[in-house]
Amino acid sequence: MPKRALLVMAIVSCCSSLFADQQDYPFAIAVERESAGHRIVARNGGPAPVSVSVAIAGSRNISADRPLPLVAVLPAGGGSVELARIRPATPGAPYNFSTRSSWVLGDLNARQSADALYRLPYRDGQAFHIGQAPGGPVSTHTSAESQYAVDIGMPEGTPVVAARDGVVIFTEARQVYGGRSPDLIGKANEVRIQHVDGTIAVYAHLAHRGVFVRPGQIVTAGTPIGLAGTTGYSSGPHLHFVVQTVARTGNGLAMVSLPFRFYVGKPPAIFSPRYGMYAVAQYSAPAPPPVAVAPRQPGRQSVSGQAPPGAAGFR
Repeated sequence: MPKRALLVMAIVSCCSSLFADQQDYPFAIAVERESAGHRIVARNGGPAPVSVSVAIAGSRNISADRPLPLVAVLPAGGGSVELARIRPATPGAPYNFSTRSSWVLGDLNARQSADALYRLPYRDGQAFHIGQAPGGPVSTHTSAESQYAVDIGMPEGTPVVAARDGVVIFTEARQVYGGRSPDLIGKANEVRIQHVDGTIAVYAHLAHRGVFVRPGQIVTAGTPIGLAGTTGYSSGPHLHFVVQTVARTGNGLAMVSLPFRFYVGKPPAIFSPRYGMYAVAQYSAPAPPPVAVAPRQPGRQSVSGQAPPGAAGFR
């Protein structure tokens, strides 16, 4: 009786972005058949590098050409990259496997430059109070991704400008509503700008029809990028500004916020944002750094950053 080679392959590829609002980004992971087995391939067609985590969720009789799980960084617009090849450990015998993967915009290897500075993200001559900020009272900035974020209260429609040179890597402009309902978690209009050191600035809660830039666009500090608003999980008009990078966690990948420094004046006077600062955007003449003062409306803050205890899924 002639021998027959029998291969039984049940392959399930599960890939997800860490953030639901990035699902439209042109990135994908696929498991592709080839003569001797399968390969796991990632494709990045967007303007940002992407960090990806891939693991084997279940398997039988397989051999991989590299250790799994793995974490990789795909360059912006880098096309296809082969992440791993899977073969039957015993040739001719049945094998099967499934994969689990997640990805996030940004470069896992990015580190903020020691000399990185950020101008105030609003037009010259304007002045606003800083609300939630490191070292002050916080109601929502309690997670690693928002620990160093600041909320700057400003009227709806106030022009927002880039705080540092970079390239726009992501925009969300479809959201209309804002409020404290859990249904609005993760539904803020926003712009993400990647800097030369790979860190990413997020400008969130922009107004409906209040995003002026597009992915791939190069901007310089002071370039108008949108209008302040209150879309998403928010109690009132303000700008949520945070600098982030990608970090490894026990579950794979996560975005974490970074301390940063603003500056005003020419030459620059450098300061770290603090609760209650009344900061004037002055960049054509010398200016002192702002100091913390009592807010105009004590006890009232616009909030953003994450949901109240018991709610999940916000950035």
